[in-house]
Amino acid sequence: METTISRTQTVVLAAEGITRRFPGVTALDHVSLEIRSNEILGLVGENGAGKSVLTKILIGIYQADEGRIWLNGNEVVMNGTSDAIQKGIGAVFQEGSLIPNLSVTENLFLCHEADFLQYGVLSKRRMAAEARRLLLPMNIDIDVDAPVASLSAAAKQMVEIARVLWLSEKYGASNPVVILDEPTTVLNDSERDTLFDILNKLKRRASIVFISHRLQEVLENCDRIVVLKDGQNVTDMPTAGLQISEVEKLLVGHDFSGDRFRENEQLAPNEPVTLKIEQMGKAGAFEPVSFDVHEGEIISLVGLVGSGKEELCRCIAGLDQYDTGSVTIDGTRPRKGSSRAAVLGGIGHVPIERREEGLALNLSVADNINYLVLDKLKWAGLISSRLEKEHARRWVAECLVKTPSIGSACAGLSGGNQQKVILSKWLSSGVRLLILDHPTRGIDIGAKDEVYRLIRKFAKSGIAMIIMCDTLEEDIGLANRLLVMRERRLIGEIDASPGHKPSPQELIKLVV
Repeated sequence: METTISRTQTVVLAAEGITRRFPGVTALDHVSLEIRSNEILGLVGENGAGKSVLTKILIGIYQADEGRIWLNGNEVVMNGTSDAIQKGIGAVFQEGSLIPNLSVTENLFLCHEADFLQYGVLSKRRMAAEARRLLLPMNIDIDVDAPVASLSAAAKQMVEIARVLWLSEKYGASNPVVILDEPTTVLNDSERDTLFDILNKLKRRASIVFISHRLQEVLENCDRIVVLKDGQNVTDMPTAGLQISEVEKLLVGHDFSGDRFRENEQLAPNEPVTLKIEQMGKAGAFEPVSFDVHEGEIISLVGLVGSGKEELCRCIAGLDQYDTGSVTIDGTRPRKGSSRAAVLGGIGHVPIERREEGLALNLSVADNINYLVLDKLKWAGLISSRLEKEHARRWVAECLVKTPSIGSACAGLSGGNQQKVILSKWLSSGVRLLILDHPTRGIDIGAKDEVYRLIRKFAKSGIAMIIMCDTLEEDIGLANRLLVMRERRLIGEIDASPGHKPSPQELIKLVV
């Protein structure tokens, strides 16, 4: 196999004709991939395109049904993650793998403490010194004795990357490969900038595979891009001069509509008030605020991290207790600080951490969809299996959830389809107000369009919504009104109806 690409780059890791089948679906269909030295390779594709399955094959979690893997010109088999890391290939997943209550040092060298024995006694001083050496190139201030739980999301990722590089170094890998799965999903702008600064330095001694749905950051920071669609190769090309619109077309198979937020489907809200917030305040989180949300209206809360918008939404959803004021939903006041009372009152919440808070991952798609309406699925006083299946199948079809069956565990679905399961659960429950916390975070462009479709469907059915989005463009595009929060205070309200939508630049001036 030819491994030389140019005078300066060689193929470090190559996958050839990789095929992987699961019951009822071919996840990868003869996919090929080259990872070259001293580069950041962008791997993109819609949810379900095969990115995660390919990653798991490269690090030995799955075995391919067909195909071969080459490392530095030699054919290899990855027999599990330990074998892969000994060969110099490791991954950092979006969910993270660090143990929160252990220190940074303990996480870095977990299961390799024997390397630091001195006369039969573990030398914590040597471990800490080695930890500092590993983290020094990361250019981030981390106390190696601090518990991982106390670190920022960016610092946790640096620790995971440092561990992969240390293990590769330990086993003598000359050019390690680090695969990063959606590393920027939980980072703010400054943390993202720090991450990319570090990655551009790391590529001098490692090859990096960067998986992300954020096409702008892929094109700005990757040297080359590989696009997968429906488990097959679409293209492999340099990013220089490549436009986002070109990649979007490759991802979805056609030109992506300029009306990406379905603004033409936006309706004027109805007169009745669904939610009334009166002088609600929480000490240290946000000053007292008052506003109404009408039937079928979409309100977007905009503001920087720390503006108080997240805490406000948690109080409305009953997840946290507020100090002053009141929440009224359709004329009734749920008991404050009770998520159960909020749900019974008709308030739903789609959390930012869908896997941890929005789904029961080990339960089936049907169980998750039916969770809030089991009382309606009874026959002769008992829950009817037939009604459960009918209800789940209806909403899987309605919300375009891609799943092998309604009995499949939600853990096996892509991020976009997990989000659609959560939305279908609320849509089928008769919810009156829905709080959407970054509803399109970590999902691909095609799934985003389907989420926007569902949001418009919610509004058309009369459901009121409060949303917080990943970008100001999304906030503006989806909302009827924008409520601006700054320094824990509600400072303004902006009309965002069709024909009156402000520009992101106008909004930024208020937010900052």
